[in-house]
Amino acid sequence: MRRAADAPDPLAARWLEAWPRALAAWGRPTRMHPPTLHEEAVTGAGSFAWFSCTDVEVHIDLADVRRRGLEDHAVAALAHEVGHHVLAPGDLLTAARIAARVRLGLVDADRLVGVVANLWADLLINDRLQRRAGVEVLALYRGLGLPRPDDRLFQLVGRTYELLWELPRGELTRPDGDVPHDAAHLCARLVRAYARDPVGGAAGFAALVRTTLAEQLADLRPDPRLVPCHQDERGAPVPAGLAADPSLGEPVVHPALDPAVVGAGPSDAAADEAHEPHEGTATAGEPSAAAGDPTGTARGGGAGQSLEPADLHAVLRAIGVGLDAQQVAAAWYREHAARHLVPFPRRPAPLARETLLGGLTPWDVGDDLADVDWTGTLSASPVVVPGMTTVRRDEHHEDPERDERRPVDLDLYLDSSGSMPNPAVRRAPIALAGAVLALSALRAGARVQATTWSGPHQVAGTEGFTRDADAVLAAVVAWFGGATSFPLPLLARTHLDRPDRRAPAARRGAHERTTHIAVISDDGVSSMFTDVLPGRDGRGADVTTGVAARAVAAAGGGGTLVLQTDPARAARVQAYAPGYDVHVVRTQDELVAFARAFARRLWARDGGVGAR
Repeated sequence: MRRAADAPDPLAARWLEAWPRALAAWGRPTRMHPPTLHEEAVTGAGSFAWFSCTDVEVHIDLADVRRRGLEDHAVAALAHEVGHHVLAPGDLLTAARIAARVRLGLVDADRLVGVVANLWADLLINDRLQRRAGVEVLALYRGLGLPRPDDRLFQLVGRTYELLWELPRGELTRPDGDVPHDAAHLCARLVRAYARDPVGGAAGFAALVRTTLAEQLADLRPDPRLVPCHQDERGAPVPAGLAADPSLGEPVVHPALDPAVVGAGPSDAAADEAHEPHEGTATAGEPSAAAGDPTGTARGGGAGQSLEPADLHAVLRAIGVGLDAQQVAAAWYREHAARHLVPFPRRPAPLARETLLGGLTPWDVGDDLADVDWTGTLSASPVVVPGMTTVRRDEHHEDPERDERRPVDLDLYLDSSGSMPNPAVRRAPIALAGAVLALSALRAGARVQATTWSGPHQVAGTEGFTRDADAVLAAVVAWFGGATSFPLPLLARTHLDRPDRRAPAARRGAHERTTHIAVISDDGVSSMFTDVLPGRDGRGADVTTGVAARAVAAAGGGGTLVLQTDPARAARVQAYAPGYDVHVVRTQDELVAFARAFARRLWARDGGVGAR
């Protein structure tokens, strides 16, 4: 690959020379480092150009450029790629929001989300470059070739460009083929209406594509010849603010029903050069107030909802983010838990060390002259003899009292049996509640051991107590969906097999760590007390001798059982769960509210210090 510093390849030199003009097409302030030019063919690239919002990179496959015969279109191709960084999408969060809206508009064609989202961004970028910047995008698209006569997707895109740029039929389409003229008219108006709002028009474009290709959608294979570029975000994180964005679930409005597209508005003539409508179709102007609202709320749609974890994973996969479902789920629960967390601890500022004056001691030659106490020296003798009559005053420093209290650690157990939803697929309140508790504890300075459990030997969790939020969240979103068998051996190893855990809580100092045991489950919590439950003879062991009871006593920070069950069953659990507070939640939504309130009681004490 080549950059500006070394470009002996004549084609690479020509494309690097065109780079400043490509930047200038988007205005003088536009600055990016030169593109990466690949002289050897890039396997699996998918096109001759691609971009990354994460690295703010533009890549060109020069071998593919030669193969396609596009050597003379450097400015148009490069300016197009710059447009992806400047206009649509511009950044990773916007790219994901566009893909989310496109996915909603396509309904059930996830494999086309990336292509359709990219085509929508291309329409906005190319129209601006061709009409306003004087860049010959049209020549580049002529070089890409015409669509197949039966390819309604690229016939639609090509006809839209013909309408936007007032070209005769056949410039970018095959008139003898299947050209969706009516859909192209709507698409051209949609492009002008949402010229500065790529998120706002994305769902409408996807809905238009779906209705236009309804009979071909299932078997559609986009023609790679006509896809000028693609997006590659491998290694990118989940963009902050995406998982909890409620605007992404707002109802999709087809362009034929969108007032910003078909309603009265300023004409393109008022905004640009007074072009006459082409073929009897009025051309919409730049974005209206409704179109400019990135959430779409100005159009009067209903309330939206945020993405489910599986939807978020599908959206990120469509734009090339290579995270697996568990990593995406962890990010989803981190973002949704954020508004429920305890406030950040407000640690008192350390007090200044108090200085106490001591007695007079001899000052000798070689000591700092500034240390001489001249009042004491002259009081002792009017004749000053260095090292003989000179004295200095000692100072003593008293350290301020320190608050040695430590926050309560958290030992968290989440039920992931078959009665619980999979957190990586859809919103699981038990995982969200667990994230609220765990992240609140970490924010307060505590350590967390998180464990997800189901049947025998189905246990996932952290390696002991940790301050690593990523490791904790990975444990929180784990799921088995099996039987129900609480991991009593782990509870015993954690609290009964360690000498430092055996000291009674009453004899522990304020500086010693204590741990709160929290279990979130339903009726399956009974497996936590199998060693003391009544047997066939109706008699059980002394409840205080059970592993669970001895563990909570050794932990020293108390215990809580949060159960989604009825009060009668909860009362039976309380009878054989000494040391634990049993709380009933009727719905899983109540569970999150309880976790939020409980976290504030345990870790936001004394003005947010979170200490015990």
